[in-house]
Amino acid sequence: MSVVERGAVLYPDLNASYPVAVSASDSTIRDDQGRDYLDGCSGALVVNLGHGRREVLDAMHRQSEAITFTYRTQFTSAPAERLARRLTDLAPGSLDHAFFTNSGSEAIEAAIRMALQYWQERGRPGKQLMISRDGSYHGATLGAVALSGHPARRRTVEAVLPAWPRAAAASCHACPFGQQRHSCALQCAASIEQEIVKAGADRVAAVVIEPVVGASGGAVPAPTGYLRAVAEICRTHDVLLVADETITGLGRTGHWFACDEAGIEPDLMVLGKGLSAGYVPLGALLVSEEVHRCLRDGSARFTLGHTYAANPLAMAVGEAVVDYTVRHQLPERAARIGAQLTRRLRTLLAAHAHVVRDLRGAGLLIGIEFVAPDTDGGGVEVRADQLVAAALRRGLVLYPAGTGTVQRTVLVAPPLTISETDVEVLLHRFALALEDVIASQTVPS
Repeated sequence: MSVVERGAVLYPDLNASYPVAVSASDSTIRDDQGRDYLDGCSGALVVNLGHGRREVLDAMHRQSEAITFTYRTQFTSAPAERLARRLTDLAPGSLDHAFFTNSGSEAIEAAIRMALQYWQERGRPGKQLMISRDGSYHGATLGAVALSGHPARRRTVEAVLPAWPRAAAASCHACPFGQQRHSCALQCAASIEQEIVKAGADRVAAVVIEPVVGASGGAVPAPTGYLRAVAEICRTHDVLLVADETITGLGRTGHWFACDEAGIEPDLMVLGKGLSAGYVPLGALLVSEEVHRCLRDGSARFTLGHTYAANPLAMAVGEAVVDYTVRHQLPERAARIGAQLTRRLRTLLAAHAHVVRDLRGAGLLIGIEFVAPDTDGGGVEVRADQLVAAALRRGLVLYPAGTGTVQRTVLVAPPLTISETDVEVLLHRFALALEDVIASQTVPS
């Protein structure tokens, strides 16, 4: 194998030495030392279709031979028009228009800008506040970080972020109100209304939520009834509802969109990650007919955009990904395989119940949270970084999650196409990695 000279690329951990990936297929990544890794988290919950999918690669090749770039103020393209129609046909409610970006973060920025412009065009420019939630994460750009209730991601830029309100997290496994779902009154939803009333509904532009909280909370589904309650609160107070489905959209949770399970119809929906399944950078903002009509009949302009937005190559990839997802019924498959994997993980973890706090999720977005060592873990500490590192040594890639100083949750979120054989590999390597972490802290008697 060739030796890769390192040192010029800036990575998140400036002292880490990362394996050099050289190839991938289906759910497996290979490095330059000949080692195989089972991709147990789809990279960053992105690779919904698995690696090296021929149908997508063929679509890329065909489009590259035709035209790869057009600028959005000069041309449209057939793949852009087709992808927009496919997405709006699949989306709930009247989300009938699509604005394309290069990532979920950019799509969040577009949602912020569009919400603000919508109220300006409605003659209510004072509606400028965006309400999000504690324990949320909406992206890496400044506007997206401003929405995020993720202290570690906010820390270095806190001083320049707008002071937008944040409501309580909606988390039944760690309810901020100390309630149980069977008897609670959805105080988590009520906290959103309280923030709207406190700020003044005439100053609030939108509420932004993840229907299932992904990397920050660690696969935390909304409590039953919560999303409907929030949608009704937004309607009552004349506030836009923005659904951030960067992670959950395109089948990850067992539905095309996580909003589908609750039957809600947001005004704006953010997509990313699974939209291109990792083959090119791509995101989208889906826009309701009401919001679109307001802008069209007003200034008839939406000036936000990026140089590579809606380029034909990315559009062709997105179209191929959606086609593959439809043809192979991947949302339904994610629901079925996700339920099986969750059951198997629950059985596996029963032998280590003293260190496990919660196992939760939706479809193939599964979070496993471990207890702190000073609670009931018997002095054993399973941190996310420990387990991720141990898993990598065992040939399994996992994703750390959580907003605390010490992350104690890992995400298991393999490609929606993962084979049953690879599910067995995932479970075996996960068990070995967890045993490695526990054994490393066990003192022989």
